[in-house]
This record gives sequence, C-alpha cells and structure tokens, in this order.
Amino acid sequence: MLELSAQQVAALAQLDARGYVEGVRQDLVKENPELANDATLPDRLWRAYVAARQLGVSTDENVAAFLRLEAFSPGFYEKPAARNWLTRPGRSADSRFHDYLRVIRWRVEHPEFKGGFEHGGFGGASVGGRGAGAGANFGEIWRRFVGRSGGGRDG
Repeated sequence: MLELSAQQVAALAQLDARGYVEGVRQDLVKENPELANDATLPDRLWRAYVAARQLGVSTDENVAAFLRLEAFSPGFYEKPAARNWLTRPGRSADSRFHDYLRVIRWRVEHPEFKGGFEHGGFGGASVGGRGAGAGANFGEIWRRFVGRSGGGRDG
C-alpha cells in the first residue's frame, strides 16, 4: 500500500485545486470570450479560490460562484462591506456567501434603489432604471451569471 506524507498529500491537494480553478477559468472564457484577453485572470481566480477556502466557503456550487464573481468584479471579497458580510458570525460561510449573492442579485435587478453596486464594489449609479458606466455592463453579465442552472463548474 502506498503511503504519502502530509506534505505529499498537501501538494496533491494543491494540484487538484489548481486544476479545478483552471477548469473554471476555461468555462468562463468559453462563455465570455472577452475574458481570454485578461492576463490577470488565472492569478486572480487562484487568489479568490484561496480566499474562499480561508473564509470557509466549501461547497462546489459556492466556490464556483465565488470564482465567477471574481472574474467580473476583481477583489470583491477584499472590499470592507463584502468582507464584513462574509465574516459575520452565526452562520456558515456557505450560507453567508449565498446570502451575499442574493443581495447582489437584488441590487442588480432593482437599480432604482440607492446603493446600486456599491457594496459589491461597483461604481456607476443607475439613472432611470438604466445602468451607467461599468455597472451597466456588469448588470448584463450578472444576469447571464445568475441565469445559469446548476452551480457546478460544468454547468
């Protein structure tokens, strides 16, 4: 029987995680070809993966959503409001992240309310129900993001 040291197991786990993140990146690029031009994407997704795991986000569905959100909103999890929400005590990290996604979705679907994308890290207030600046493009991308069925890497 093959026995591995703790270091070997950790190295294999990291290889597996990097493969998972690369798979998510490939899916994202396939769905959004403009992301292929983003040279920072692989590194950002890896940092987001590490951050998600450190926060306690563990389900495949939530980890994939965390990475997808990072692709369109770089460093969203580092913003004070997002970090405060994601680290609130009393519920699991997966529950908090799921709630965070619901809040962001609501804000995208209801741009007429003050705040817009502020807490998710996006500028550009909406005027007359239409987005302005970067927020308008994100709204379109977000609708595609949340419209997907299933939450796993492959769909």
